[in-house]
Amino acid sequence: MKRHRWLVMGAVFALLVVLLYIQFRTLKSFEWSTLAQAFGSIRWMQLVLATALIYGAYIARAFRWSVFLRPTKPASPAQMVPAQFIGFTSVAVLGRLGEFVRPYLVARRQQATFTSQLAVYAVERVFDLLAAAGIIAITLSISPSVRSLPYHEQFRRAGYFGIGLALLLALVAVAIRLNGPRIADFASRALGTISKKMARAVHEKILAFSHGLDAIAGWGALLEALFYSFLTWGLIALAYVVVVHSFTVPELASIPPAQTILLMAGSLFGSFAQLPAIGGGSQVAIIYVLTSVLRVGPEAATACALTLYVVTFLTVIPAGLAFARVEHVSLRNVAKASETEEDLLVEEGTL
Repeated sequence: MKRHRWLVMGAVFALLVVLLYIQFRTLKSFEWSTLAQAFGSIRWMQLVLATALIYGAYIARAFRWSVFLRPTKPASPAQMVPAQFIGFTSVAVLGRLGEFVRPYLVARRQQATFTSQLAVYAVERVFDLLAAAGIIAITLSISPSVRSLPYHEQFRRAGYFGIGLALLLALVAVAIRLNGPRIADFASRALGTISKKMARAVHEKILAFSHGLDAIAGWGALLEALFYSFLTWGLIALAYVVVVHSFTVPELASIPPAQTILLMAGSLFGSFAQLPAIGGGSQVAIIYVLTSVLRVGPEAATACALTLYVVTFLTVIPAGLAFARVEHVSLRNVAKASETEEDLLVEEGTL
């Protein structure tokens, strides 16, 4: 497992190097003084507002997790807040090593099994995808300001595709919620002729996801979870708008709010190639969207991308460290503990 992770990290690093090379090769006349002017044009109080919106998104996640815990281990949203901030701080600082800190901390605090909270974590990821894809797709499909951009037709098609994908995921989730064991058995039989190991892995993952969906106690809880999911990503999208318009340079200040959704989409796509605390993929993707689609100069685009990364990804660190101190939590220790638990589940074939 550790060797596999090192290989993944190496591949991510190589991809980042290639992306950065391609990006900066296109910047034929990058002026550092113009970059400094872009940073100097920032209205800092707006960044404070954007940070507050991002913190609001973490709190909305705490409300959603409390909804998922309601049938088995009832907990107030306030009890879930520390785990959200500490968990995302672990991801920001430690990268992949901190990915399962949130479910580990919730399991430890609520005296629940780590497996059950990993199932909740998997369900949470699906709700995140549904909400993010829904917001991006609807904006790209109906926004008049997007129609004036290059590649408008491609954006419109991508929006429709995103809506279709979100609906498909929702239908799959409902089907697994209603008939998880049968679907797992069917998938296992279908894949068994190809690879028994793959069939077993898929079978266990579908069952785990089905158990996670059991945390949704009825249609009321489902609607609550959807509400908090869209609230989370709505706050994040609004934070993007506020950050972009915190710059007073005309090429950024004149970007319509709806067009900033493209930056969020690019950031999500680029987040698949991130290094701990450094990032990389998100910034490169945002710079590409700004320069190639929104026709922003490379200096302003770079300033905007770096500022967005700090506000949306790194500003959690101070609050996360504060919560960790209050909760007497060591980030590295809980990250290693969650990794050990994950490895045991992988060896047992339940993850």
